[in-house]
Amino acid sequence: MFLKRDTYALIDLDHLKYNVEKVHQQFKRPLMAVIKADAYGHGYKEVASFLKDFDYIEMFAVATLKEAIELRELGIKEGILILGAIPTSKEDIDLAIKYDISLSMVSLDYMHLLTHLIEPHHKLKIHIKLDTGMHRIGLTTKEQLHELLATINPDQFEIEGIFTHFATADCDDVAYQKQVDTFYDMVGDLKFKYIHCCNSAAMAYHEDTRSNLGRIGITMYGCDPAGKESDEFKQVMSLYTKVAMIKKIYPGEKVGYGLTYEAKQEEYIATLPIGYADGFTRRNQGRYVWINGQRYQIVGRVCMDQMMVRVDDRVHVGDEVEIFGPHISLESMAKDLNTISYEIMCLVSNRVPRIYMQNGSIKKIVEFK
Repeated sequence: MFLKRDTYALIDLDHLKYNVEKVHQQFKRPLMAVIKADAYGHGYKEVASFLKDFDYIEMFAVATLKEAIELRELGIKEGILILGAIPTSKEDIDLAIKYDISLSMVSLDYMHLLTHLIEPHHKLKIHIKLDTGMHRIGLTTKEQLHELLATINPDQFEIEGIFTHFATADCDDVAYQKQVDTFYDMVGDLKFKYIHCCNSAAMAYHEDTRSNLGRIGITMYGCDPAGKESDEFKQVMSLYTKVAMIKKIYPGEKVGYGLTYEAKQEEYIATLPIGYADGFTRRNQGRYVWINGQRYQIVGRVCMDQMMVRVDDRVHVGDEVEIFGPHISLESMAKDLNTISYEIMCLVSNRVPRIYMQNGSIKKIVEFK
């Protein structure tokens, strides 16, 4: 395996398959695979290409029109819904219609705007977004929903679905249930092709019988929605680098920008070719990496392209270093950094090559220019 860099992310497609199958077996309904933010750093083109042949993956969800168009150009035939960011130019709406992309209808004002952007004899697919308590985007009352349904032009819009997003499905049962009740009260007896509210947390921790489509996100990538250490799902991404240099330093000598680490005795310092430009932030100072079956501490400040680790004479130049993976979980790393696994994965920058593995063999290598 030849790579231009010694730092790389390993994407285990067998783990991806395991996670998706597990969620589908539990939910027992079709799924919408959430692949926004470059599939949480895993590579949305590769993830979509892998999942498109799963007969229960009925739709994909992305964040931008660019992502959606690139999926169509890749040959993805399944439905594509843009979550969140809203195209508002005539050119964007023309492209959404041309590429058969569904948009989120988030307000009455947005509907009125779109009516002036859609060409005659063209129709835009939409999913109506209901704000049931998160207060981000969406219609907030039953009256707004009924007004939209009463005034929307069926010659311009095809209402494909209705949905909401839960704020606390992973942590607060009372607030979660309030959102559930609000959602189904607003939907009432209305009929839609897709009714979807269950995100990964809702499918993992709660029962739902009325929705007919689940949105699988973080569990697809092998992490627990609540950030708990769990073996229920298999972590898909691992991050590795290699030891580039080792030097001995002596008591009183200091390491890194700001000279924040001082040796108390003779020590070996290994330099690794990974830094905050790769998404490994400066907050990782003092944490650990895994080399040859043992943890070693990061010393000194993480640099843009490099960082230093205190090692011993069992570590050598060229040894593989696990940043996170089988021995250092994303959940444990997130806990150390007071963040969530989502953020860590999304931060792995596009200058880090992705190696896709399946059945123990390399299926594809993606290196960014």
